[in-house]
Amino acid sequence: MSFPPARAVGRGPDWYRGDCHVHSVHSDGELTPEELAVRARAAGLDFMATTEHNSAAEPGAWGHLAADDFLIVLGEEVTTKTGHWLALGISPAEVVDWNHRVRDGLIGQFLDQVHRAGGLCVAAHPHAPYPSGDFLFPFHGFDVVEVWNGLWTSDRPWNADNEAALAQWGRSLAADICTGSWRPAMGNSDTHLEGQMGFPHTVVFAEELSTEAILVAIRAGRSWIAESV
Repeated sequence: MSFPPARAVGRGPDWYRGDCHVHSVHSDGELTPEELAVRARAAGLDFMATTEHNSAAEPGAWGHLAADDFLIVLGEEVTTKTGHWLALGISPAEVVDWNHRVRDGLIGQFLDQVHRAGGLCVAAHPHAPYPSGDFLFPFHGFDVVEVWNGLWTSDRPWNADNEAALAQWGRSLAADICTGSWRPAMGNSDTHLEGQMGFPHTVVFAEELSTEAILVAIRAGRSWIAESV
């Protein structure tokens, strides 16, 4: 199977645990897809998203790793010069161009591209401590904010970068909730190395274990962030 199915058997309506920010050897991660799937299941996760930098999921790399009780969501980390963001739930044909920045005024068209494909747009680690990690795009148009990013940039489970992201999300929530345009928060590991998978992850109440149901639930805010099972 070249690519994983968009639906697993699952448990019907239930709480499902997942990590939606994961890198393999197909971008700058050190683990193979097989190793990542094993570690995700060992961490008690029901789903994970493959989010390689600026590229689609590799054909044949993930399809055989899905199971009745384990969903693999396809995605991409769009790594621009003025911030990173996740395009979750897009097909391999929907590669999002990374070569844009705030001053180009193009972010709206790329968010629309993902939304037309049925995907979800996540502002990733808005205050990551490296040049392109500082998220300069407005949150407007994004569906979710990643307020808790994992151990990729620090050996501390919760650090100043996450504190700043949480504060920025809180300010946007206060400003937008009255208009109905608010966006929920999520946590992901941003796994690149051994020992990072699932710390943290997002627990979602979804109608079924499918890409569509998981993304709908995340966008609706039927979720919370966890460190462990």
